[in-house]
Amino acid sequence: MMRKYLVPALLTTALMFSSHAVHGQAKKEAAPPAGDAKVGEDLFQQKCFQCHSVAEGEVRFGPSLYHVTKGPKPRKTPAGIHEILTNGKGKMPSFKEILTEKDMDDLIAYVKSL
Repeated sequence: MMRKYLVPALLTTALMFSSHAVHGQAKKEAAPPAGDAKVGEDLFQQKCFQCHSVAEGEVRFGPSLYHVTKGPKPRKTPAGIHEILTNGKGKMPSFKEILTEKDMDDLIAYVKSL
């Protein structure tokens, strides 16, 4: 009689642990790589500063990137910035031939720190 209840209980427990392991692994793999804001700042000075400011309200050829990812309604998301760096937008050219994926991650980390 006890065996009749023990087998389903063991199966349920095994499935729970299996499910948690898979979901934990999926979260780990889905996390975007973190960039290095300090490296991104150096890249920004080399590649972006000619057109973009990091001061509030200071517009150059392109818009200021001050607080671009902050606030209740951010002007850009990290994914949006990556998209623009990769494909360009409006007057901004694509940088996919100039910047590596790591460079883009570093630049995005820097912009997020502003």
